[in-house]
Amino acid sequence: MRTFAIIVAAGYGQRFGGKFPKQFCPIGGFVPLEQSIELFLSCEFISGVICVIPAGYLNVYTELVAGISDVRLLPPVFGGNTRQKSVSCGLDAIAEHNPDYVMVHDASRCYCRRDLLSRIHERVRFGSEAVIPVISPVDSVRYDDIAVSRERVKLVQTPQAFKYDTIRRLHKKYADKMVTDDASLCDIDGVKVDAIEGDRSNIKLTYKSDIAFATYRTGHGYDAHRFSSDPKRELYLMGVNIEGYSGLEGISDADVGVHSLVDAILGALCLGNIGDHFPEHDPKNKGVRSLIFLEHCREFLTQASADIVNIDTTIVCEEPRVSGYSENMKKVIADCLKIDRSIINIKGKTNEGMGFEGRREGISATSLVTIRIIQ
Repeated sequence: MRTFAIIVAAGYGQRFGGKFPKQFCPIGGFVPLEQSIELFLSCEFISGVICVIPAGYLNVYTELVAGISDVRLLPPVFGGNTRQKSVSCGLDAIAEHNPDYVMVHDASRCYCRRDLLSRIHERVRFGSEAVIPVISPVDSVRYDDIAVSRERVKLVQTPQAFKYDTIRRLHKKYADKMVTDDASLCDIDGVKVDAIEGDRSNIKLTYKSDIAFATYRTGHGYDAHRFSSDPKRELYLMGVNIEGYSGLEGISDADVGVHSLVDAILGALCLGNIGDHFPEHDPKNKGVRSLIFLEHCREFLTQASADIVNIDTTIVCEEPRVSGYSENMKKVIADCLKIDRSIINIKGKTNEGMGFEGRREGISATSLVTIRIIQ
């Protein structure tokens, strides 16, 4: 399945002010359009990215993306005098690549997170014709000066995902209609639109007062377990069952890699350590897979409006050779945390015969995790 992304960045952002349109303005250490490009390129399920930019800004755009070497970033196209026309320009430009699906995203939503893209892609992968992220308003709502139940109101975000042939057909069929987002064309034509929970940090920059700031934190985790004398005990490392090797001693599956990763995430969030949340004396933790602890960490990240920027885990043992399992480990961890494999690094080291690892008495692991918190 070929999924392309169209990043709409053709507006001039007059309400925002500034020397350049807001998508080209440095904000809190990054440029919104560049941030959006890198977000989509970080997702392995994205086959191509095209930006729709305003006329007269090709040189500014070229300078902005000069450091991006990913071949999936296609040459930009110029937009029209409305958002709808700009999206149409992007749809026409990627036609030669025969995409199956397309995600349409506003560059001004530069705080969008990878988790949202993954969840949207998951829905289209299972057959949805159109998928949009929505959130409920927290303020009271009035329509024509009459109070409206906010439980019935949803605020729509981007990216929005569509079957490519469907949304291109609708843009051509309703070219004369004025709509504020692409899903509205589906509503006009009777195409079913599936809504998923959006992300409150995925705000749209319209005014300078909309600027949010990201805080970056790093957490460190360490764990070690001795080999078990129980011949039935299985060895798990980073969620992967390593056959043919003795398991590790512990209350859970004693996965040192996952335990160190859990501690690193908790450290970055300043939430204590693994024992605080999953104590050894709690019978419900006996014999469980450690990936359950990692799933709880994903919930902690969501509650803190945080996402993972990078994971680096080192497993120290004489055997097994971790390199032969690292790709599978990345997949398991990525699936558990709902992140992309490209931001996960897993490596193995021997201890050259020194220490308890070198004597084959046990295995240790360390993890470093960097997170981004939107404030």
